[in-house]
Amino acid sequence: MSDLFMGQSMSAAYKFISAGAAHTFSFDFQPDKVVFNNLTKWAATAGGDPISVWFRGQTTAAHAFQETVIDSSAGASFNFKDASSNGFTVADTSGGQSSSHATISGITAADPVVVTHSAFTFQTNQIVRLSDLGSDMPTARGMDQLNNNRYKIVVLSATTFSLKDVITGEPVDGSAFTAYVSGGRINLESHVISLNNPQVSPYSNSSPYSPNPFEYLPIVYQLTAGTDVMQSDNDVFLIEVYKFGSVTDLGDLA
Repeated sequence: MSDLFMGQSMSAAYKFISAGAAHTFSFDFQPDKVVFNNLTKWAATAGGDPISVWFRGQTTAAHAFQETVIDSSAGASFNFKDASSNGFTVADTSGGQSSSHATISGITAADPVVVTHSAFTFQTNQIVRLSDLGSDMPTARGMDQLNNNRYKIVVLSATTFSLKDVITGEPVDGSAFTAYVSGGRINLESHVISLNNPQVSPYSNSSPYSPNPFEYLPIVYQLTAGTDVMQSDNDVFLIEVYKFGSVTDLGDLA
C-alpha cells in the first residue's frame, strides 16, 4: 500500500518482541493513528501500560497517550496518562533525489528572493523545487507562495542563491510573500545545465558529456517508539496502524 490510494482508509498490523529499548518502525503509508498494544502488560497487574497511542498532528508529537493499570480489580482498574518524554518521535526520511536535496535555513522576503541552505554544490541556472513550506505544515513555516514551485537559481555563495522564474528568467519578487519561519527543503531537478557545462565535480568527466545519474527516493514513513512505549525486554506487542480516508473538522458544536 502507498499514498497513491488517497481518499481510502488503510490499515496494517505488526507483531514483535521488545528489546526494552527505543526502536524505529517503518510503515507502507503515512499513518494518522498508531496503537501499540503490549500484550504482556494486559495482565491485571497494577503499573502496567498495555496501550500507547500516537496521533499524527497532535499538539506535542513526542508524547504518548497511555492507558495504565492502576489496580487488579475488574472495575475502574484503568487510568490514562500523557507520557511527555520517551514517547514517540516522527522519523520520516527526506525523500527526493538521492544526494540532490538540501535543507533551507532562511528565505528573504525581498526582490529577488534569496534562499540560504545547507552546504550543497548548486550551479547557476539549475532548476530546483522548494517543498515543505507554507501554513499547511503541522507548524506553519511561512513562504506559502514558494511551496512546491519550480525555479531557476543564481548562485550567490556556497550556501545562498536567488530565484528566477523558470519560464521567463525574471527574478522572483518576494517583497509581499509570507515571512519565512523555519524548515523547508530544496530538491534539485536538473543535473544538466547544457551539453557544454564545465566538467566540475559532482558532474561526470566522461566524453561526450554524460551527467551523473540520480534517482528519486520516496519518503519512508517512520515512527520511533521510546522506552516508555517499548517498556520491558521480551514484552510481546501488536501494533495497529491506521490511515483515514478523510478527516472532517466539524468545528465547535456548541
